[in-house]
Amino acid sequence: MRLLLPLKYYDEAGRIKPANSFLWCLFFLCRPFWVFIASLTFRQDSGALLALFYPDNYYFYLSLGIAFPALLVVLMISFRAKLWNTRARLIFRAITPLVMLSLIMDIVFHVSMASKQHWEFSWLVALTLLLDSIYLYWVKKNLHLRLMTRDWAKEEPQDAKV
Repeated sequence: MRLLLPLKYYDEAGRIKPANSFLWCLFFLCRPFWVFIASLTFRQDSGALLALFYPDNYYFYLSLGIAFPALLVVLMISFRAKLWNTRARLIFRAITPLVMLSLIMDIVFHVSMASKQHWEFSWLVALTLLLDSIYLYWVKKNLHLRLMTRDWAKEEPQDAKV
């Protein structure tokens, strides 16, 4: 059998591992959940950290909704070994569309935030839009991600099961 990628990109089960850049993309998309977890660690005033990043509660809840598809992908990656041996492995085909959906919604959200600020420059909005755009292009064009999702969705050959 010919390997599609160098050997270092495969795990012990012979499946393609997710790229580190893809994991960083998911980490970036799940930032509202990280802010929420960090705010829970403040015993004095847990709402202070949330108010620092999200002055309006509406933005926070909307950001959680935007990050939810990326969180689903994180859960799929975390439980991939259990899902490979079931019929549920077909959900791996949804990895790329879920990440792209989350990225597009994040871009739309930050563009609408910029318009509500009357297009005044904000480093936070600018950097977020830049990273969202880069990751959207990367997810769309990355061969490693396409090979990984295709590899994870296919059934394991009968002779390899022992």
